[in-house]
Amino acid sequence: MMVTPVEAFELYSYFKKSDQFNDELKARLEETVTKYRLDQGLGNGRRSYLRRTYTCPFFNHKELGCPIPREAKPFGCIAFNSHDVEKKAGEFCYSEKEILEQRELIAANEARFNEELKTRYKLCWDKVPMPVALLDFFKI
Repeated sequence: MMVTPVEAFELYSYFKKSDQFNDELKARLEETVTKYRLDQGLGNGRRSYLRRTYTCPFFNHKELGCPIPREAKPFGCIAFNSHDVEKKAGEFCYSEKEILEQRELIAANEARFNEELKTRYKLCWDKVPMPVALLDFFKI
């Protein structure tokens, strides 16, 4: 899942408020980045948002499924759902385009907020994989 600075900041805020922004979270994020090589560039420079498949570091947490509440999830996670009730381990999931399109209609100020966050926290990206984005917030 690729996230914007706004989405990453919302996750960061959730983890800070719930006392989960800690070494255990950092280790889980670093493990995911290393395992799926999320910190390595892809492509030949023509496409800046190439998608990479990886297992979310939060999906198979202590309980099955994602422990992050809906109000703190990135928009792509809200629209990324299983389309087979029998599949429980993240299989047969894909984005529901209609939900993402509705979200785009209500996000008119997001570009400005993204730029403000990039400046405030010295972020040098527009979209990166979620674990990479959250690790940047450990540097502030």
